Amino acid sequence: MATVQILKDLGEQMGLKGIELRDFIKEQQDLEREERNQQREHDKIQQDKDDKFRLAQMEREREKEQRQREEQDKQREEQEKQRECEIERMKFERDKMDFELKLKATEVKKSSSEISEGG
Repeated sequence: MATVQILKDLGEQMGLKGIELRDFIKEQQDLEREERNQQREHDKIQQDKDDKFRLAQMEREREKEQRQREEQDKQREEQEKQRECEIERMKFERDKMDFELKLKATEVKKSSSEISEGG
């Protein structure tokens, strides 16, 4: 950004005086102002692009984390189902053994009765 003094010196070196020099300085200041405005607009557009990119990255990360949580939930549910099946199997085995023990006890009582009666 050129100062007024620099622009004045430059205009004088170009042979400008009076109104022409003043108009030259004003034109140069207007051009510099326009360049700054364009740069700000460019920066704003770039910042918007950067913001959108970061937002998209965050959304992808959130979706990835959501998928991971869903997968973990699915695995936990599967493990719980397997545990429930194992518990049911163990209950069945217990009931089977209980039945077999009762049957054996009945057989032993019957045998004992037969021995007592026969003896």
